[in-house]
Formats: sequence, C-alpha cells, structure tokens
Amino acid sequence: MHAHFYHWHTRAELRPETDILGPRWDAAQKFAENVTAADICSLLRLALFTRSDTAFASHFGEELVKLEPTFPTTNNLELLRVMATASLYGLMDSESEEADAVALGLQAAAYPVDRISPVCKELMERASQYLIDESERLRPATDLRGKFHALRTITSTSGWEQKPDATKAVGESVLEMGEAIKRISEENQFSWWILGRQSSVLKKRREMLTTKEYAFIVAIEAAARMTSLPPPPSVDALITEALTHCKKPSNDPVPLAALIETVNKDSLNAAIDHTAARQLVPVTILLSFKKKDDKVETAAYQDLGLPLKLQIPPAEAAIQYFHELAFLKALSLLS
Repeated sequence: MHAHFYHWHTRAELRPETDILGPRWDAAQKFAENVTAADICSLLRLALFTRSDTAFASHFGEELVKLEPTFPTTNNLELLRVMATASLYGLMDSESEEADAVALGLQAAAYPVDRISPVCKELMERASQYLIDESERLRPATDLRGKFHALRTITSTSGWEQKPDATKAVGESVLEMGEAIKRISEENQFSWWILGRQSSVLKKRREMLTTKEYAFIVAIEAAARMTSLPPPPSVDALITEALTHCKKPSNDPVPLAALIETVNKDSLNAAIDHTAARQLVPVTILLSFKKKDDKVETAAYQDLGLPLKLQIPPAEAAIQYFHELAFLKALSLLS
C-alpha cells in the first residue's frame, strides 16, 4: 500500500478508518489484475477528470464491493476516483504492456496540465518515473559479450554441435543478438530521419515546409520509428530539432485550430482507433474532424476541456500528438 493512501482517501472521507485502508488497496490491485485496454482508459478518465463515466463507475463500484464488502455503494464517486488512482498506481509497480499503457495514457491526457484533476500528485510523478526507467531498461548499451560470447566459446571447439547445450546456446545467442539489432535499428532510424532532413510522409525536404504544415506530420514520422514502448525520452528533442529544419522556422505560439486547419489531411493516420481513449487524446480527436472534413464545433473543445482559442507552439503540439500516438499504440498491443 502506498504510504500516502490515507491522504488520498481523505478526499472522499474526512477521517477514514485506518483498518479499511489495506483491504481497499488490495481490492483496487485485485481489480487491476485482468484489465482490458477499455478498462485502462475508463480508469484513467475516472482518476483524472471530475466528470464521471457513469456506466464504468457503476461497474467499478460493483466489482469493488465484491472484493471489499464495506465499500459504500452510494454517494461514492470521489472514493471511486481514489480507488481508480490506486489501481493505476499499482499497475505501474512492475513493467508490463498494461503499465506502459497507463503511464503513456497519463502523459497523453495531461495536456494542458490544468485540463486534468488527479486525486494526488504521486500518480503523475509515478508515470513520469516509470517512463524514464522503463525506456532506459529497454535500451541498455549494446553489449554482445553475454550469451553471444558464450556461443563463440562453444563453437571454437570441434564437434560443438553434438554437445547437449548447443541448441540452447544458439537460441539464447540469437535472441540476444536480435534484441541488440532491434535497439540499433531504432537508433539508426531516428538518426537517418534527422540527418536526412526529409519528410518521409510528405516526400518533401523540410526546408520546403512551414512549421505549421509539418507540426503533426513530424509526430507521425517519429511514431513510425518506435520499435519499443515506452519510446526513448530523446524523441521530444528530435521532434523539436526536425521542426527547426523547416523554412523560416518559428516556435511562437499559434492557434491550435490553425495548426489543425493547415495540416494535410491525406497524410494523417487513416486507421487510428481512439474510441476507447476518448477525452484522453485531445489532439487526435480534433484531428479526426479534419480527417473526415468535418467542422470542429465549439462543443468539441469544451468537451475536451480545451480553450477554443488555445495558443500552442508548433513543437509543443507535435510532441503532444506524438505522446498520444504512443499511447494509442500501447492500447493496440493490449487489444
């Protein structure tokens, strides 16, 4: 149980009974053991936004009562938000595809930061640290001195293929080398992309594009080069660098609506399913109107908690869209 769970709980109950905290924390963790992509999105919305997802809140409450019979069945919305927070936090205790989706979803939903109302600061802090730690764990310095080196030692003797452990040694070394190649491939993809100064989607040199034209396309190109989730934190800097290659580059804030209006709709990702992630991926949702040639009504901004005349630097918009694409990819892996 998190050391501050008592203080999270005080949002819903002024002085919670300390003996119920352990069972309630355990119930939140038990619920999280078999969550779907849709469950994760619903937990994120419940934990981050004060407007309730009535259907999921009702289901979540019913499941919690089964796991912890003292859990209140009425007037429990704020307590459900606390329990959703506990479920999400617990999911990030160890690396998994579900944990990736939770952390990336928290990152994607937190733009602008005043759009969300998390129960506690620890949830967002945990997500940030998880993304850093897991990205680093997946991308250690390339070193083939382990299983691959052992295979070289074995094969240096005659008749090695007849030895009992030969097949195992070959398999382990191939896996080790495959992981190394995967990491090197991602590095090379990003390096050539930046150094080439070419938009692979628009088939144009970046100096022929404006930052407004390229802002969302650069995020699509960066997302296509991810080989593992979470992505390396350096991608944000690479996106910013790529935008400086545009003609007369400027990162002065411009209306988000103007960026959406300028983007080439035919270059937007055609088949991104963001249905389950509604409200969590604001830029993706607004761009979906552009893709369908629909007018973005004022109500769409209001529903997303965004100012209608939101001003945003192009690099910031690109990075936000990249974060949303990474989250949606994580969800697709769960589906």
